[in-house]
Amino acid sequence: MIRFVLVVTAMIGFSVSGVFAQDAGRGQLLQDDYVISGVDGRLVDGEDGKWLFEFEYGISDGLAELRAGQSLELLSSATLEKMTEDAGTRLEASYRLWGKVTKFEGSNYIFPVYFLGLRKVDRPAVQPEKAGSAKKATSINAPNDVLSIPDEIIAQLQTSEVLPAQEAPAGLQLKQDRIFANRVGLVVEKNGQYVFETDGLGQGVEKFGIELLPDKALEEAIIQSRGELNPVRFSVTGILTRYKGQQYLLLQKATRAYSYGNFGR
Repeated sequence: MIRFVLVVTAMIGFSVSGVFAQDAGRGQLLQDDYVISGVDGRLVDGEDGKWLFEFEYGISDGLAELRAGQSLELLSSATLEKMTEDAGTRLEASYRLWGKVTKFEGSNYIFPVYFLGLRKVDRPAVQPEKAGSAKKATSINAPNDVLSIPDEIIAQLQTSEVLPAQEAPAGLQLKQDRIFANRVGLVVEKNGQYVFETDGLGQGVEKFGIELLPDKALEEAIIQSRGELNPVRFSVTGILTRYKGQQYLLLQKATRAYSYGNFGR
């Protein structure tokens, strides 16, 4: 499982709460492809079947900042389906999340790839040091470590712990997403959703459509298609996932493909 997470994370490198889309650090959004690595938060049931991830601590990509308590929408995926199934089995829907941030038309989203269930624990309060007593070094920090973790952050981390494996519900093994590579087709809008429709370029290949998840690659493909008299074909590569029986595609690359007049329009 850990090996799978590393592979997906390397391969791929939140409508938020829409307030964040306008107010994040100096009016900017988190960058597309920004990787979230083991961030704690809470799964929240939003409106219209959407699921949000509410962050327990703030994060930043160096340009924009997401503050504690703010939320981003989780994109449809096999991982999200497992998270919602897990949330229905216990009282606290708290998780440690790994995933990729996407950016589309002024909003951030999260494509989740892995999660661990968390539970809150009560820790004894830290007793104030007596005057004149020697301050003991925290074991999590190495001696003389310039980048040592501040004591207040350590205290926050100690309020949660990962659920033991035996407490995880049966069937928690995540389904593996697949690579969808070098397929030619059209990016079209249907009923308010963008869909990738395959095109065999005259080769008699069966056509089918896959709903596209919002990210920068999709936004760029839409921009390229605008104003064109004829349909624009793209050769695409992405991550093919499934949520509640339906397939979805997160584009990683969409390169314009030319037929040079050899095939019908």
